Amino acid sequence: MTAGLIIGAACLLLGITYFLMIQWVIRQWHELPVFEPTPMEAYPSVTVLVAARNEAANIHQCLQALSQQNYPKASLQIIVIDDHSTDATAEMVEAFPHPNLTLLRLPAGQYGKKRALELGAAATQSTYLMTTDADCQPPPLWVQGQVQHLESRQLAASTGPVLLTGADNLRYRFQALDMAGMMVLTAVGLHTGTWVLGNGASLAYRRAAFEAAGGYADNRGTASGDDIFLIAKITRGQGLPVRFLKSATVAVPTPAAPDWSAFFRQRLRWGTKNAAAPASAGTTFALGVAFLLSWSILLSPLLFLAVGHFWLVVLGLLLLLKSGADYRLLKTACQFFHQEHLLKSFARSEALHIGYIAFIGLASLFVRKYQWKGRSVH
Repeated sequence: MTAGLIIGAACLLLGITYFLMIQWVIRQWHELPVFEPTPMEAYPSVTVLVAARNEAANIHQCLQALSQQNYPKASLQIIVIDDHSTDATAEMVEAFPHPNLTLLRLPAGQYGKKRALELGAAATQSTYLMTTDADCQPPPLWVQGQVQHLESRQLAASTGPVLLTGADNLRYRFQALDMAGMMVLTAVGLHTGTWVLGNGASLAYRRAAFEAAGGYADNRGTASGDDIFLIAKITRGQGLPVRFLKSATVAVPTPAAPDWSAFFRQRLRWGTKNAAAPASAGTTFALGVAFLLSWSILLSPLLFLAVGHFWLVVLGLLLLLKSGADYRLLKTACQFFHQEHLLKSFARSEALHIGYIAFIGLASLFVRKYQWKGRSVH
């Protein structure tokens, strides 16, 4: 009985810690100023790098969006780096009508997104480098907004919001809620220096910062993590900071995973990336609290053996603390990004989220190889 009460109390302490942590995140988010692009007097040179592998279904729409940027074409270069595609990706890039579009191909023996981005960066002398994914369609003010953010705030790098698109069903709404919440966490983590997050689908940095960080020289062996690894290195080695561009105007849309299997493979890849990346104390603490709280909820029925039906009280309080904190966080994110319709699936998504955090978190600690775009990578 005593042991059960101690375990129950420890679980409740985790729940309270999680609740207070999320409240702190929300307060920090509200203190961040909104950044909206405005007309510029000068337009420095920018190169957008797009690493692509087997993206024939998406690359045309991506290039169309990049060609419609509200930025002078003379100052904007687009480089697509083909990572040994087995479909018509390269041919579609070559056929696309844009005066400053270049197609590069990774040479034999080299593969992966990091190698592709390094090849692209070496092929240009632009002041700023930006990255997005081949299945994304950045809005017209994306390039201008990122450049203005870098210059006006004197930043080494800037990461921006990425939001999911898809059919309006539970699978999409669950993923979209998770992504929207991650944008708030990313912004607060970078602003406060508590943890390092980012998204390569909307990332901009000074060429000088990329070169000073050595590109991906010390982590090319890890297939994923081009965003977090680079942001972490720039954060540690530069005098200029890295920040999140808080603006709904420049949010980059990208498709949600088409099915649950693809979603879990994607999130396992992300989890493996996070596990391999250098972790700050803040990152370890935040992830640890969320992970342990999720397992506390899932395993709380075992308390019945020690404290009888009192376990229901513990479970109820844990669910109240986690769901209450998560709802406030997601409501904050959805209101800012004009996605309030996602909240109609909050209850079901919250139930899925508990299992997702517990099992993906556990798997990411042990899985080192996974399938991605027809390759077995690690």
